[in-house]
Amino acid sequence: MVLSGFPALAQTSQLQVGLGAWPGAGLQAGHVQTRSVYSLEVITFVDTELWEERTPVHISAGVGAALRPLGILRVIGRANYAYDLYLGVRFGPALTFLQNASRAEKNRQFSLFLDPYIRYTGSLGRQIVFAEIGSRRPAFRFGIWVAL
Repeated sequence: MVLSGFPALAQTSQLQVGLGAWPGAGLQAGHVQTRSVYSLEVITFVDTELWEERTPVHISAGVGAALRPLGILRVIGRANYAYDLYLGVRFGPALTFLQNASRAEKNRQFSLFLDPYIRYTGSLGRQIVFAEIGSRRPAFRFGIWVAL
């Protein structure tokens, strides 16, 4: 079911593509499967801090799930919101690459992360856009969803 051009109760599959900022600047891409009251996703992040002397590159990939509180309201009361909120968490591995890394830095290259986040999605014309705040770098993320 699509309400006002927005996938409200639909079970859809989306490609999430976006940019991130602070700390560093980066890109993210992933697959999000939305259901009526939750979503499942796999997201990859790549970011760097170009202003640092040795320019680290951070790469991470996470799997996660999110609750859609407005989706619950839609199911119960058939509410017609033109936007959505997601309260979720992702976890996975992360790698940091440094130029001329010392032995100690190479030993700390691999880590695991936990990324609780809040995402807002809404329609901008016919395009679904998102804005997200999370604990994983880059913390502020925004971009588009492309239907698969």
